[in-house]
Amino acid sequence: MGSNPTLSATFSSSAEQPFDHATWKLLHGMAASLVRSAIAPDYDRRMPEPLSRLRRRPLLAPLWLPLVVLLAAGAGIYWLGTWARTTVVILVRHAEPVGAGAADPDLSAAGEQRAAHLGEFLADALGQAKVDYLYAADTRRAQQTAAPIANQFALPINLLASSDWEDLAPRLRHDHRGETVVIVGYATTIPGVVRALTGQSVRINDNDFGSVFVAVMPSPGDSRLLRLRYGVAMPTTISTDSPTKP
Repeated sequence: MGSNPTLSATFSSSAEQPFDHATWKLLHGMAASLVRSAIAPDYDRRMPEPLSRLRRRPLLAPLWLPLVVLLAAGAGIYWLGTWARTTVVILVRHAEPVGAGAADPDLSAAGEQRAAHLGEFLADALGQAKVDYLYAADTRRAQQTAAPIANQFALPINLLASSDWEDLAPRLRHDHRGETVVIVGYATTIPGVVRALTGQSVRINDNDFGSVFVAVMPSPGDSRLLRLRYGVAMPTTISTDSPTKP
């Protein structure tokens, strides 16, 4: 086996003259390089540590992904519950008033008899549901008609002035979304509210004090209108329905 002349010359010279510390450090580095080249020629000191020696970082995606999905589902359910609601508006004309001549007439005996059954009638019609809000025109005949409803459902009567009727439909859509609201008004004001809420036209005859209009407004969905009757039909020619001229 032949000898390496470079190594022989190197080691022979070392016997004749001792190396200083810097020379030994250089020779040690050269020897280490030769060994690494012979054993692993493709090894590069700049390469990262082997995968077996790397510390595995925990994968966080399985932890936070279900939380994000849960939060998104909760937000969707809340939004859907807020948006998908059905609003019910019940419009009733006041019952029969006393004869003409009074500026703000009370209900007649027949009107009191009819109105006395209104609260119970609505409770039966709604079943398990309840009335959330009660409006009435600011006249005696309207408030006296609304009184049995207020007693039946333990509600205050919120008065509507003559100037409130024009903007009542937008208020109902905005402030009473998903609620059941009863409105006691006049033959001259109820048709306009019905038309604004449902797009349908209705007419109330002068002697019609028993019609009840129910506007059902699902969201989303198309509005529907029901026309019910309560009490005993009592024809009369009296009409004092003008909100500006009671």
